[in-house]
Amino acid sequence: MESEENSGEESGQLIAFALSPATMPAGSPEYQRLLRRFLSDARFQQLTESVLRGLGLRMLGVSETFGLTLAAAPDGIFAVRRDDYGKLRSATDRLIQGIVHLGIAAWCFPRAEDLGEADIVAAPRITVEQLVEYLTSLCEECKRQDNGEDSSPMEELRTAWQGVLSLGKYSDSAGGRESFATLAGKIMHALGFLTDQGLLKRDDRDNKSGWIARPAFRLHVRELAGHRAWQIINLAAQQLNPDHGTPP
Repeated sequence: MESEENSGEESGQLIAFALSPATMPAGSPEYQRLLRRFLSDARFQQLTESVLRGLGLRMLGVSETFGLTLAAAPDGIFAVRRDDYGKLRSATDRLIQGIVHLGIAAWCFPRAEDLGEADIVAAPRITVEQLVEYLTSLCEECKRQDNGEDSSPMEELRTAWQGVLSLGKYSDSAGGRESFATLAGKIMHALGFLTDQGLLKRDDRDNKSGWIARPAFRLHVRELAGHRAWQIINLAAQQLNPDHGTPP
């Protein structure tokens, strides 16, 4: 039987692996071993979950293939702060980035059943060009469906889609084509952030940048299911029914 001291140390090691987005079990035999122990040892699982709660973290899912997926409490030490995200100079910037993230999630998982798929089912590949057109269409659909509701979530979403539709898609200058002042630049910033967080991975092909959602992203998007803004965006996405297989 493992000692309590050893169990505490190994619990910390497992959490450390989970907090390193670039680390996948396939590349670390030690991570694989700790995951197997977590899945087979009830006491070790309880200890790890207690440590997670103490750190302001919770488990969204676990698998020997994809590892331990965690989420931070809003007021916890691991919560993402505005300063961590960067480039948000105003409340409107924050709301626009929020709808960009929702748009990326809707592109990857446009139907409710997509969130229930097994983690081995890959989400469609993303490119900036696809997302520029998709997010523009999504915001136009939100505008079309707007019924004048004045609740706080709806007012914030309205400000967000209005902000997106007021942006230029790309910069006029070739060197600044993806400036943060453009929709393409804001999408690039969001994709980079989600990649750094271990929720997306790069998938460049034929000299064209692309991204694919990791299984952890599916788990995080499931957490949005009851949020009013996600429900509105998801409804608009279903109305669009885009062909993800063909880039614009």
